[in-house]
Amino acid sequence: YGGSRTFCCFSLAMVEQCLRGEELRARHQAALLKLRKKALQEKARAELAWLGHQKHCLENLQDSKGASAMAAKQRKILTELKQEQVEIQHLQNVYRAAHRERKLLLKQQREILMMQHSTAQLQEKLHHL
Repeated sequence: YGGSRTFCCFSLAMVEQCLRGEELRARHQAALLKLRKKALQEKARAELAWLGHQKHCLENLQDSKGASAMAAKQRKILTELKQEQVEIQHLQNVYRAAHRERKLLLKQQREILMMQHSTAQLQEKLHHL
């Protein structure tokens, strides 16, 4: 009986440690996706600014073909940015759902271990009686 209680407490501690690790991984993943989103936005903003400058210069030179090419490149960059943002949002949703599932499994495991611990304690009390 004593050995099973020790094992139960050890297992419970491991589940608690796994839960803390899961929370930490979820925070790291969220932070990485947030940084990726910010980097994409900054990159797009810089590229759009550069193309806007080039477009303005071409307009001043009255190069309508060049200016329209720059406008097309700007639209392409905006489209790619939106696609990347959609992908990041999808990844965030997937990671969030997977995190909730893992967390739920760990909590269920903790509840099972706590029930086993309670049962072992009751059996030990019955054994002493």
